[in-house]
Amino acid sequence: MSEAATQLIQAFSALSSSERYAVLLELAKISESETDLSDDDLTRAGDELFGMYDEEESELGNSEEG
Repeated sequence: MSEAATQLIQAFSALSSSERYAVLLELAKISESETDLSDDDLTRAGDELFGMYDEEESELGNSEEG
């Protein structure tokens, strides 16, 4: 991984959850327009993203069940 990519990840990790979500949405828009991702690729990425948020909410005790 390049130094620029490493710095990007470090900066991303320092963001709040809502900022991370906004950044991920923008990256998804950029990726969709510049790559040939299949529907399965997009579905898998979405599943992983929401799984990450579910895990983070559970760790913070903010998960709403029901």
